Amino acid sequence: MQRKFLLGKSDGAIAEKGKTDYSILISENAVPSVLYAAQELSRITEKATGAVMPVVTKKYGPVISLGDNFLSREKGIAVTRKEVTRHGFRIKSDGDDVFIVSSGETGLIYAVQRYLELNLGYMYYAPDEEEYCDKLVKRSLDVTDFPDFKNRDVFNFDTLQNPENHIKLYLSGSAVRNGDKKYGEGSWWASLHDQSLALQIIPYDVYRASHPDWYVGGEGGSGATNPQICYTKALYSKDEYEKGDWSEAGYNSASAPHGMFWTFVYNLINNYIAVETDKSFFQLGMSDNSVFCSCDQCTADVKKYGRSGVALRFANAVADEVEKWRLQNCPEREIYLTTFAYMSIVDPPTVKSTDENGKPVWTPVDPSVVARDNIVIRYAPIGDYYMFSLLDEKENPNSYNAINGWKTVAKNFAVWDYRVDFASINAPFPQWMSAQDNIRIYRDMGVTDVFHQGCRTSGGTPFITMDNWVRSRMLWDADQEYFKLADKFIDVYYGKAGDAIREYIAFLTAHYKWANVEFGYKAHSHFAVGKKKKYFPVEFVKETEKIFAKGYAALLPLEESAQDEYEKYKTRLDVESLFYRYCKLAFHHYLFDRQELYEEVKVIRETGRKKDIRVWFNTFDSFYSVCDIFSLQFGDEGDL
Repeated sequence: MQRKFLLGKSDGAIAEKGKTDYSILISENAVPSVLYAAQELSRITEKATGAVMPVVTKKYGPVISLGDNFLSREKGIAVTRKEVTRHGFRIKSDGDDVFIVSSGETGLIYAVQRYLELNLGYMYYAPDEEEYCDKLVKRSLDVTDFPDFKNRDVFNFDTLQNPENHIKLYLSGSAVRNGDKKYGEGSWWASLHDQSLALQIIPYDVYRASHPDWYVGGEGGSGATNPQICYTKALYSKDEYEKGDWSEAGYNSASAPHGMFWTFVYNLINNYIAVETDKSFFQLGMSDNSVFCSCDQCTADVKKYGRSGVALRFANAVADEVEKWRLQNCPEREIYLTTFAYMSIVDPPTVKSTDENGKPVWTPVDPSVVARDNIVIRYAPIGDYYMFSLLDEKENPNSYNAINGWKTVAKNFAVWDYRVDFASINAPFPQWMSAQDNIRIYRDMGVTDVFHQGCRTSGGTPFITMDNWVRSRMLWDADQEYFKLADKFIDVYYGKAGDAIREYIAFLTAHYKWANVEFGYKAHSHFAVGKKKKYFPVEFVKETEKIFAKGYAALLPLEESAQDEYEKYKTRLDVESLFYRYCKLAFHHYLFDRQELYEEVKVIRETGRKKDIRVWFNTFDSFYSVCDIFSLQFGDEGDL
């Protein structure tokens, strides 16, 4: 498949200066997502040009035709998923008419947005920032476009809380609620979550009392952690028990008369796969800890296959049964089981050696650990370092070996990576130093689904709005460059303060490189860098303050001439300034005037209210002591 962008020269206008002869043509029985796409096309065109483009079901003049309708069928203009994958589309002129068609419902929304980008100069950056020209140009078009990654989720508070923001960023993941047909088909992930094995498929609160040997950890186990399942008990019970007749009463009762394996498969298929018929990815999710069963059988199998091999052998056996069921009941469906490469099972079941040329090679430890074609390995590099490429053998040896090893035992991949330090979510996390390399690594290894995790509990984490937009553009087309996109975003989103933001990012990059040399800092997702004074000496605070002073000074001319614009850009600058203000209060308060510290607190409080920034009380213990020292009176979390 190849993208195609054949754009003719401008030949007049479809809409400008409040006038248009065009209408938007949809089917008489258009689904909600087509209606939404039509409304967006009409809304944005009117906002930009002043021209009202009506939505119609019959042709009275030149039209922009959306999706499948009588005219697109008459002209034979359509596109299939095979041609453009899951969210691709085609935009084609035919005389005065324009046809916009897609391979799925959500793809039509993306197609309308792309059409406006190409012909109106439109760009969506964030819920509070769009740009466009004042003329929707008319020209010949033949465009075929599709994403490099079939499913894309740039996950954080802003995309989770605002699904429309998620969709307008060309994303398609978990923030698009199941059942909300306004945005089309949404995510291809079923409701099985990332800890599904012991909490959903064979929930331990149902089966543990009668089958404690199915689990390890949890109540009565290792601390207060959620339990993991015993993979070998599940795998070998396949042969110990008869599958039986699934129609019999009590098949999946707590007594589990057919054993662990068949109960597991029964629950997976009947409670999830057979019910969620519009979903393709069903997660076999381990609990979020490193607990692993140490029974005699697991111990013996781990020696032979490794922990990930033990888990994958079980997943393969389940995948075989699911594939049999699919072929018998719904051969038209795409059904994949996803299993983690994470925590205790992140390392692949491979052996590393060298070939005759001295180059490293990885081979499976046993044929039984090669993943079935209907299994997706969901790689989650939580223990690695985001200042560096995941294929940097020196700085990231674990991910270097994991990626190369997993590629030898599996064909299908998803990725769950990280772009925040969860132990200090207000600290800038320098993932921008590796984001471009890592996204291209994912594309080149054949990843179909990317989940970039940010902070889901608070808005306003450093540079999150920029990173959302940049990553969303790269997940569509990984050949784009992170910092070229970032420059474009900064110019629009921060206005005349943009140069200060660029200087701050450059300063942060240099600062973290210094921290790497001085202290070995590498940007780990659970490092708590923002709680450690040595990483942010007073010189860091003073230099950052100077940079932001330039930004505020650049905005001052707007204060009288364009007050609303001034407040918009100033608030955005305030958000990015919060970390240095925090460092001043938490680490260096004794060096500054009391009144100056009160002013810092005032900015933090006011900005927090405006942008729904919740990090200050529920994450940073040191902030309490600062408040006590200066008798600073804060309200509760909701007040901040």
